[in-house]
Parts: sequence; C-alpha cells; structure tokens
Amino acid sequence: MNEKPYNYPAIKVRYPVTLLTSEGHVHGETRLINNRGALIRCHQPPRLHEAATISIDISENETLMVEAEVVRLEFYELDNNDQLSPRGVVVRFTKLSTIGRKKLRNLIAKHYMMKLKRMAARN
Repeated sequence: MNEKPYNYPAIKVRYPVTLLTSEGHVHGETRLINNRGALIRCHQPPRLHEAATISIDISENETLMVEAEVVRLEFYELDNNDQLSPRGVVVRFTKLSTIGRKKLRNLIAKHYMMKLKRMAARN
C-alpha cells in the first residue's frame, strides 16, 4: 500500500497524541487527520520510515489506537546548533481497526457538518 495520507481530504484538529516507537515515546499534537493518516507536530519526531503505535485522544474519555509508519518529516526549525531539525511528521496508518476507522470517519463527517452549518449561518 503506497497511498499518501496527505493526498486525501483532512480536517484541521488538535488532538493530543503519544507515539510509541522502539526508541521510546514522544508526545505531540495532530494538525491534520484523515482516515489514512495524520500530520503530527512533536518536538523530537521519530525517524523516517519508523513504525509507531499512536495513541490519539479524540475526546476526554476516548482514545484511538493505531499502528502507523512515518512517511515524511515536517516543520523544520533551527535547533541550538543552528541546524534545521524536524519538529513533526506525516504518518500513514498501517493498521486501524474497523471500529477505529468508523470512529474516525464519524469525527470527520461531524467536523464537516459543523463547518457547513457555520457557513450556512453566515449567509
């Protein structure tokens, strides 16, 4: 499967996430998410092509667990040594349960419905 998550419609949401990798865990926050993957802002991102288990807090009492692969490094900033360092990643979901995928689709649909209502209210 060579699908790129950023080629699909995504919603701008900020969900707290924890990426669990072979190197340990990294805390971050989503910037974009769809049912294929996510753009995640984090201070010490995993390496390119690294596998991760990601815990996404989609509400105060609901967490979505997903297996993913880092497909791109993002948010380059200068570090203490004046070197450009990544501060985020694009991940492709490699394993998401049927229930998890359905929850994510419902969240995305709900987000778009709220957006349509706000647009209709303005007109």
